Amino acid sequence: MSAFLGHIHYWLYHKIGRVAEREQLIFQKAEELCGGTAEELQSQVWQIYGQPLPDTELGELIDHSNIHGWLQRQVTIAETREAAFIKELLDTCGGSAQTLVLDAFADHGKICGEHAKAQQKYDVERAGGIYQAINDYLLNGMPCDQGDEVTVNEADKVSWEGNTCLQERNWIKAGVDKAFMKECYQKWFAGFVTALNTTFVYKQTADTLKGDKVNRHEISKKS
Repeated sequence: MSAFLGHIHYWLYHKIGRVAEREQLIFQKAEELCGGTAEELQSQVWQIYGQPLPDTELGELIDHSNIHGWLQRQVTIAETREAAFIKELLDTCGGSAQTLVLDAFADHGKICGEHAKAQQKYDVERAGGIYQAINDYLLNGMPCDQGDEVTVNEADKVSWEGNTCLQERNWIKAGVDKAFMKECYQKWFAGFVTALNTTFVYKQTADTLKGDKVNRHEISKKS
């Protein structure tokens, strides 16, 4: 790992920040549902995992002597803290909490998709351009962790698969239901894709939780 900050470090830092942004959106919706209980649960989780990183220049935060290790730790903390907060909400605030968390993921996917579209750097008329945007916005482990493989890359459809869900290890650590978290991420994907181009849709075509050997995903143009 180089001793200076490069584009990929900022790229990953921004993706970590988007997880914290989504966690805050979940908290805001939870406040509306269960009032001060949401703040108590957030405080408990923050005592264990720490507060989200401050919105400041990366160079002021990062451990320059261990850039890779620092970023890896922040990925783990962000994903685990969000999952732990979701678990506490589900355990404390009942079935309505499931709906608000799913809505928060869908809304955040839309927010990120709208931001990506406004950058005007992605070819949103092609499935491949939308997939590129997803990779720039979705926190999916460290760059060296990537295990997804694109199996179809056409103008109107991109399919990809992987036998590992990189977030799952942090969901397990937090004790949250894995099937529910996968449903949350599906909502995020769907919101993101639709925000970029309403003529495309996202769907998960295979799921290891249902006995499939790999997770398969698809972005395709509506028929």
